[in-house]
Amino acid sequence: MKTFIEMYYLRIMKDTVRYQRKLVDLSQKGEDPDALIQALIQRKQKLQTSAGEVHKEFVIHSTSWRYEPPSKIVLTYIAYSDELQFGKGSIKNLPLKEVRKINIATGKPRSKEGLEKQVIAHAMRHISFLIKTDYAGEFKDAFTPRTRNVFKSLWVSLAGRSAF
Repeated sequence: MKTFIEMYYLRIMKDTVRYQRKLVDLSQKGEDPDALIQALIQRKQKLQTSAGEVHKEFVIHSTSWRYEPPSKIVLTYIAYSDELQFGKGSIKNLPLKEVRKINIATGKPRSKEGLEKQVIAHAMRHISFLIKTDYAGEFKDAFTPRTRNVFKSLWVSLAGRSAF
């Protein structure tokens, strides 16, 4: 069985979630998934400016895992930053009003794009939950006030509505 890390870099910009996906095969590396995530974040974290190096604040969270036939396990992580600059690679957009409508009660999406949107909506709810239950104020500095308000407005339940 092969094991993959699926990393989504996220940033809310206006009324949209912008995101970028990176898939890494852990099968041959034999690495600790958390150590690999930290290495991926370190690459994105440093921003060179004329004033020198700036370190961006990221919230990193493991949101889920899934089995993909015939023999693949995918561990999903998200990294959110209000300062994220995406760089190279495909960048996708998901309107916030669409995030509010996506939930697991609608069933498994038929397309790869539909599954990706469901994963992003699920991840956004995870961050919403972390902010909603942040009684110690640990995330206060990690998000702008506007971003915190957007996440609070997305709260429905941790994983969305469930279907049994």
